[in-house]
Amino acid sequence: MWTRAVPAGFQEDHHTVHVLDLDGGFDTIWERRFHQSVRRGVRRAERSDVDVEVDRTGRLVPEFYQLFEQSIVRWAARQHEPLALAQWRRKRAFPRERLEAVADRLGESCAIWMARCAGEPAAAIVVLRHGHHAKLWHAAMNRDLAHPVRANNLLHRLAIDDACAAGCLRYDLGGSRQGASLAEFKQGLGAELFVSPRYYRERIPVSAVDRGLRTAVKRMIRFQER
Repeated sequence: MWTRAVPAGFQEDHHTVHVLDLDGGFDTIWERRFHQSVRRGVRRAERSDVDVEVDRTGRLVPEFYQLFEQSIVRWAARQHEPLALAQWRRKRAFPRERLEAVADRLGESCAIWMARCAGEPAAAIVVLRHGHHAKLWHAAMNRDLAHPVRANNLLHRLAIDDACAAGCLRYDLGGSRQGASLAEFKQGLGAELFVSPRYYRERIPVSAVDRGLRTAVKRMIRFQER
């Protein structure tokens, strides 16, 4: 429908996203769509000293953003990116004020799920909801705390169950590069890969120049996609 409606002069950009079908309810998802490694991870988290709370008022914004800032350090090291550049880039793309504004305006439709290990913030996700659609917006973690107990598995298990209870039909896990570990994690949750085309038009072709500069910089710093 969108392809037929696009006027002449627009460029097409293919964007891949992972989406979990919630049809059948959570029991069906647990038994038929979750990979067994995900189910094992959930059980491991439930046996561990992991406590999870959900906030729909914005109260957990400060703690989430602290985890996000910790995650930037890990992402920068993993991607061979200078820390100062990573901090500037990530915070510019996702400032704390934006999360505060979304949490304030969406209210109940913006849920921050926080997992704590022995009382310490370990992992958190922000899930937005509208109509029959739930979307994972942002995620962050202290890997040293979260990974050994599989805290992220438990967070998504609870968030997906919550989306099913709210009558959602889809759980959008967002985009990720094929073959990356993040994509594998999403597929383990039962999410399928979809191509979602985007269309844009520019008076001056800055996108091509921007992509070229980004590619050159990434090669120079040996940047690795996560």
